[in-house]
Amino acid sequence: MESYIRHARPADLEEILRITESGRQYLQDQGLSQWQDGFGPNRTSVETAIQAGQGYVLIFQGSLAGYGSLIPGPDGSPPLTEGQWAEDYDTYAAIHQVAISSAHRGRGLAAQFMRDMVTAASVLGYEDIRIDTHRGNVIMQKTVLRAGFTYRGVMYLPIPDGERLAYQIILG
Repeated sequence: MESYIRHARPADLEEILRITESGRQYLQDQGLSQWQDGFGPNRTSVETAIQAGQGYVLIFQGSLAGYGSLIPGPDGSPPLTEGQWAEDYDTYAAIHQVAISSAHRGRGLAAQFMRDMVTAASVLGYEDIRIDTHRGNVIMQKTVLRAGFTYRGVMYLPIPDGERLAYQIILG
């Protein structure tokens, strides 16, 4: 399987927005509130991540197949209210807004993409990488675990239905 990641570029914006919109619709079709009502990826957040060098795309067999961002912490995420981080480094990287193109779902690309983003975080010097997802997003929970993350607890984002399950990898 030919795949790799690279920094997202301004020229990727429209395709990234199609992918994240497809992801938003996919979550809605599952009855999930995650990424609904303006609380998910949007043009501004994607543009900001691209400009900051924090947006990444997954290229699979020559086409843009996924998007995610790698945000240096603290990233504004609330503390865990249940559970605890394995270690609480002063700095960490958080993976956000992961979406795979509907044309490429079901191929295991999301887990590969996250493993690649963990590698990118490691190259940037991070040993603590975190990700969270909605309790109802069972597919993403399985994907996160397949990518090597460990469940750490629960956090509550200050948005409607903001409960999120938190995961972490400690490298080193």
